[in-house]
Amino acid sequence: MTVNVHATLKAFFRPSIKTRVTLFTLAIFLIGIWALSLFASRELRADMERILGNQQFSTVSLLADELDRNLGERLKILETAAASLDPTILGKGKAIQAQLEQRPILSQMFNGGAIVVRADGRAIAEAPQSAGRIGVNYMDVDTIAAALKEGKSTIGRPVMGKKLMAPVFGMTAPIRDAQGKVVGALSGVINLGQPNFLDKIVQSPYGKTGGYVLLIPKDRLIVTATDRARIMQPLPARGINPMLDRFLDGYEGSAAYSNPLGIEVLGAAKVMPVSGWLLGVTLPTAEAFAPIHTLQQRMLLVTLILTLLTGGLTWWMLQRALSPLLSTAGRLAAMSDAKQPLLPLPSSGQDEVAHLIGGFNRLLERLAHREATLRESEARYRSFFESSQDAIFVHRDNKIIFANDRLAELFGAESPATILGRDWHELIAPEDWPVTDRRVALLTRGEASNLPPLERRHVTLDGKILTMESTGTRIIFDGQPAVLSVYRDISGRKRVEEQRLADARQQRDTLVREVHHRIKNNLQSVAGLLQRELGRFTELDPRLETAISQVHAIAMVHGLQSRHPDEAIRFCDSVSGICKAVSDLSQRPVLFNIEHEQTVFRPVRIENSEAVSIALVINELILNAVKHSPQDSPAPTVSLSANGSSAQLLIRNAVSQAPEFDIDTGACLGTGLRLVRSLLPDQGAHLAYELDTENFMLTRLTLTAPVVNTRLQKEPG
Repeated sequence: MTVNVHATLKAFFRPSIKTRVTLFTLAIFLIGIWALSLFASRELRADMERILGNQQFSTVSLLADELDRNLGERLKILETAAASLDPTILGKGKAIQAQLEQRPILSQMFNGGAIVVRADGRAIAEAPQSAGRIGVNYMDVDTIAAALKEGKSTIGRPVMGKKLMAPVFGMTAPIRDAQGKVVGALSGVINLGQPNFLDKIVQSPYGKTGGYVLLIPKDRLIVTATDRARIMQPLPARGINPMLDRFLDGYEGSAAYSNPLGIEVLGAAKVMPVSGWLLGVTLPTAEAFAPIHTLQQRMLLVTLILTLLTGGLTWWMLQRALSPLLSTAGRLAAMSDAKQPLLPLPSSGQDEVAHLIGGFNRLLERLAHREATLRESEARYRSFFESSQDAIFVHRDNKIIFANDRLAELFGAESPATILGRDWHELIAPEDWPVTDRRVALLTRGEASNLPPLERRHVTLDGKILTMESTGTRIIFDGQPAVLSVYRDISGRKRVEEQRLADARQQRDTLVREVHHRIKNNLQSVAGLLQRELGRFTELDPRLETAISQVHAIAMVHGLQSRHPDEAIRFCDSVSGICKAVSDLSQRPVLFNIEHEQTVFRPVRIENSEAVSIALVINELILNAVKHSPQDSPAPTVSLSANGSSAQLLIRNAVSQAPEFDIDTGACLGTGLRLVRSLLPDQGAHLAYELDTENFMLTRLTLTAPVVNTRLQKEPG
C-alpha cells in the first residue's frame, strides 16, 4: 500500500512533457511581455517626467516673473511715496498722518496698510488708523531695521503682526532729509491672512492635487502656499531632503523627489530676482503618472488574456503533436513492466515522431541481432571456459569472485560456488605467498604484462600438496579491475621429469665413474713405467721422483672420485693416500694424524673442481718435507684440523736448507714451492710457514684450504 501511494504521489508531482513544454512556453512569454512592459513603463515615465517637468518649469517661470514684477512695482511705489513725504514734519504726528492719508495707492497696494516710523523705529502714523499701530516700536522687524540702519529698500520675511495678529510681511523704503540722511522709514504691509495679490497665483491648484509654494531660501521658510496651512512653516533642515536643498541653493528646473510630507512629487522651481524668493510648483507623481499606471493595468489584463490564450493553444498543439509519442511511451512501459519481448512499435504519418518511432524500430532490430550474437558468443566462450583442463578463476581484493569447474575439481570442492568468496591465499603454500603477492600487486596496478609462468606449490581443501604452473592477467570484471589466474596441474609432468633426471644422473655417474677409473688405471700404469725407468739409474733423479709422486697423487684423486662421482672428495682420504704414496716412494716414514684422536675427519670434503690442485699442493709439500729433511731428523708429521669454513694441514719437522726462501714475495723460490704457489686456489687457500732464524731453516708449513663442510663425525663402534 505504501509503495502504491508513493508511486501515485511521484507520478502526480512529476509533470508530463506537455505540462513542462506549456509551462516553459508560458514562462518565456510572461518574461518577455513583462520585460517589455517594464521597459516601456520606465521609458514612458522618463519621457512623461521630462515633458511634464518642462511644462511645470514654464508655468512656474511665468508666475514667478509675474510675482516678481508685482513685488517690484509695490517696492517702487513705496520708494516713490517715501521720497514724497516731508521729512521736516516727522515730529508732527497730525501733519505726517495727513500726508500719509493723501496717498490712497498705498492702501490699494498693501492690504495690511502702511506705517511711518521715525529713526528709532517707533510708528508715528498709519493708514488706515484702525490698526492701532501708532506708538509701537518696529525696530525688530528685519525690513524696517534694514531701511533705518542701512538705508536700503527691502522686502521682509513673513512674521506674525503685532497688532493684526496675522501672518504678514512688509516692504520698507527709507525717508531721507535734504542732506540724504535717513530720518525715518515708510513700510507697506501685506496681510497674508487676508486676500492679497499673491492669492491669484498660489491659491490656484496645479492639476487636481498639485499646488504652488512661495519660499524664502535663506530663511528656509514658506511665505505662502496653495495649502494655506503651510504659511510660515519652516522647511526641513539641510541634509534631510537633498533635492529640496538643491532647489533652495538656486537650482532652476524640474525633478521628482519626496516633499517634506513624505509624498513623492514632480516639482519645478524658479528664483525671483527682486525678492530672492523661490516659487515652486509640485504635483504628486500618483497624479502625474496616472496614465502610466492605467496603461500598466491594461497591459496586465492583456498579458493575462494572452497568457491564457497561449497556454491553451500550446496545450492543444502539444496534445495533438505528442499523442503518438505518448501512446508509444505507454506501450514501451507496458512491455517493460510485463517483461515482454520488445516488438516493433506501430507508426503512421511522416512527422518527426513517426521518424523517431521508425528509428527506434530499426534500433530494436540491430539490438536483437546483437543480442543473438552476444548469446552465441557467450555460449561459445562459456563452453571453452567450463571445458578447459586448466583451473581458471577471477579474484579482486584477494577474494575469489568467479571460478570454473576445473578449479573446484583440482582443489577438492563440491562446486565452484563453494570456492567463491574465499581468499586465494588458502590455495597456495605459505612459502609462495610473498612472490605471488608481488605479482598480483603488479597486475592490479597494470605495471606488468606478459609475465612468465610461475611454478608454485598449492594446497587443496583437504590438505594435499599439488605442483602447479600459474599465469595471471589484468582484466576488467563487472566494470572494475581484477586478476584472471590460470592454474595448470604439472604434478605428473614433474614426476616424469624427476624420473628422467634420476635416470640421467645414474647414467652420468656410471660414465664418470668409468672415466675416473680408467684415468686412475692409466696414471698408475704411467707411474709404474716411470718407476721401472727410475730403477735403471744408479743415482736417484729427484725430478723423476717428483713426477712419479705427482702422477700417484692425481691417480689417487681420480680413484677417490670413481668411488663416489656425485660427492666431494673427503679431505682426510686424500691426505692419507698422499702420505702413504710418498712414504712408499721415498722409503721414509711419514706420520699422519688427525687432531683429537677420538674423532674421525670424514665429513670434511673438498670441491671436485679443486681436488687435483689441492692434492698436487699437498703432495709437493709432503714430498719436499721428506726430501729435504736430514736422515737423522725426526720423521715429518702431517696433522689435520678444521674450523667452521676451512681445513688446516700442518707439516712439522719440515726442515729445509733454503736461505734464499721468501714465501711472501715468491722470490728465489725453488721449483717445488713455485709449483705450490701456482696450484693454490684463487680464493680461500693460503700457505704459512715458521722459520728458524738462527739456522735459517724452514721448520713448519701450514696449508689452509676451503672445504665443503667441517662437521666432525664420531667414529662408529
